[in-house]
Amino acid sequence: MRRQLHPLSVMLPLFVALALIYAYAVPILEAPDESKHVGLLEHLARTGELPIQSADVQAAAGTLYAQEGSQPPLYYLLAMQVYRLFDRSDFDAVRLENPHAIIGDPSARGNQNHILHDALYPPPLYGTALAIYAVRLFSIACAAVTVFAVYQAARLVVPSRPGVPVLAAGLVAFNPQFVFISASVNNDNLVAALNSLVIWQALVLMRDGFSSRRSVGIALLMAFASLTKLSGLVVIPLVGAVALWTAFRRRTWRDLLLLGVLTVGIWGIIAGWWYARNVILYGELFGTRRMLDIFGRRPAPPFTELITSEFTGLRMSFWGLFGWFNVFTLQPFYRVMDIVSAVGVVGVMAVLWMRRRDPEQGARLAFLIGIVAGGLFSLAAWTSQTAASQGRLMFAYIAAIAVLLAMGLRQWRIPPLVILIPLGMFAAAVPFITLIPTYAPPPALAALPATASVDGRIFRDWRLAGYQVAPGRWSPGDLIPITLYWQPIRRSDQDYSLFIRLLDQYDNRLDVITTYPGHGSLRTSTWEPGRIYADEYTLRVPDGIDLLTNPPIPLRAYVGYWKFPEGDSIDPVGEDGSPAPFVILDLGGLPTSAALPEPQYTLDPPIAFGDQVALSGYTFTDGVLSLHWRVMADWSESWRVFAFALDGAYADQQVVAQADAPPDLSTRYWRSGDAYMTIHDLAAQGAPAPGRYSVYIGWYTTDYPARLAVSAPGAVDNAYPVVEWQVTD
Repeated sequence: MRRQLHPLSVMLPLFVALALIYAYAVPILEAPDESKHVGLLEHLARTGELPIQSADVQAAAGTLYAQEGSQPPLYYLLAMQVYRLFDRSDFDAVRLENPHAIIGDPSARGNQNHILHDALYPPPLYGTALAIYAVRLFSIACAAVTVFAVYQAARLVVPSRPGVPVLAAGLVAFNPQFVFISASVNNDNLVAALNSLVIWQALVLMRDGFSSRRSVGIALLMAFASLTKLSGLVVIPLVGAVALWTAFRRRTWRDLLLLGVLTVGIWGIIAGWWYARNVILYGELFGTRRMLDIFGRRPAPPFTELITSEFTGLRMSFWGLFGWFNVFTLQPFYRVMDIVSAVGVVGVMAVLWMRRRDPEQGARLAFLIGIVAGGLFSLAAWTSQTAASQGRLMFAYIAAIAVLLAMGLRQWRIPPLVILIPLGMFAAAVPFITLIPTYAPPPALAALPATASVDGRIFRDWRLAGYQVAPGRWSPGDLIPITLYWQPIRRSDQDYSLFIRLLDQYDNRLDVITTYPGHGSLRTSTWEPGRIYADEYTLRVPDGIDLLTNPPIPLRAYVGYWKFPEGDSIDPVGEDGSPAPFVILDLGGLPTSAALPEPQYTLDPPIAFGDQVALSGYTFTDGVLSLHWRVMADWSESWRVFAFALDGAYADQQVVAQADAPPDLSTRYWRSGDAYMTIHDLAAQGAPAPGRYSVYIGWYTTDYPARLAVSAPGAVDNAYPVVEWQVTD
């Protein structure tokens, strides 16, 4: 008979392969707090001593490790044995932070990279980078232990249903967020492994009863977990409840006492010293007050916020919110996993009801639910003090979560592979559809695309070779794409910051992007002369613009450079070094929905200019002429309105005042049915001598000599005499 493969013999290699792909796709120090975890390793390797967290918040925050210096040390002490084997003389250069990074905001447009990287794909395998990748391998090994322990725990809870262990282990191994954290330097990986082993062994205790070896093992695991992260403490009371229940069922009180003595003694020897150190140094057992001093406190959020926005972030980041809590993957994935989670939770409730008369199974389920509840309670308590609603913080209890979820899903007879195959495929796709595209710098081009507008203005060591915009009619909330093509003239020895400002007609800033080029991934000092870099951005039209009360709003992009943070801006110059105009690009605009004021005089029928626009009315007061226009057909060019006052006949062309004006919103973006008004202040030049003057209006373009045709009484040379201007003393 052919021997069947053990599920773990397939799942564990697949998980390790996935984790290695994530380790490749995620640049070093781009996982949550990885730079600080590595900073603590560097401190330990340099000094051989645990850090003492300073009461000076600024001094503490400026250390290599910041708040992570308050963490229990076991993960770092073990990882350091790997880390210190490598040359790290380039540590400071590798850890250079992106000054424009947007941390904790997954809606950010670019600058998700916390660190400035000179080489990404393939990643650098030397110096500090190689040391970090080696520690990531240690983390992956810890995570593989977690997958193993989850499978074993599920076998104990439902030994008669082999699909549950497979599904439980797969929900861990193919969870994109778990794989992402597993491939990073993070103490979550060790505490998840140790807590999962504790949960497994506690279930063994419930099934098989006490033994001296098992009691020593459980006590050791709990002590190690407590020395890895404070979340290792959460499982201890639940294990105590399991031991009490087992002793009661089997009447083995002496064994319960032995486990208690072993737990206290071993915990005191292995972990107690660190907690005593906290009391001596900081006057507190856990060191969390000092950690909060450094990381930052916040007022406790309202309960409604905890169960809405905070819970939303928690559940999304349990399955896949990457980077420094600032990189979403495909939105449908979150909705699918919400459905899977909801089906699983309802299934667990069904299992509880069906097994309500089974005390053994009820106790196992109560233990697992207690672990999850304890984890959620501790996380809620921590979140009430600081911003920490991250799903990875529940990975310390993932064995209980995965087993319960798998039981609930299998309650509806859902085959494990129906969930695991698509989940695994998506987890394998995330590095290629989300992670690498997020961090990869813009491509270098051999030539400017034919669709780009040629420019040529020079900013110090590089020129704006061209740009690509798509001017149009926009609405509040729209994203306006813009691509800039940079061409280095020579290698720059400085990193300069780029700004792109979305301006209205009054130069108000509607949106601002400040960044190193390439959304922070392409520093000017790394540019290679002669190449062209395509730099893509989107500007956001603010949501709050009220088009019912505002006039039409033309939109422009103002592009420039300056030396961050305090340096002067760089003015563009031409090829000959002479000053050049600032880079201001037309982006179109927002048409108005506001009702125009009633004109002083209404024209019936309106006066048509070509087939494009009609004058429906006007107001003329003290030399100021307001013209009301009704658009008859879509426009594709920019036209202006002329208005001038003549002394005498039109043929004499004796202009005494002129006030040409373009519409607020270029006619290129006018559409049939729109209504606009243009204002012409003829008196702004000073009122002419007393007399009677004819005011003519019309439409013309500066792109080529042309006026819109007008056929109306008195019209001459496509100029319409709209009003007589009587000037008195």
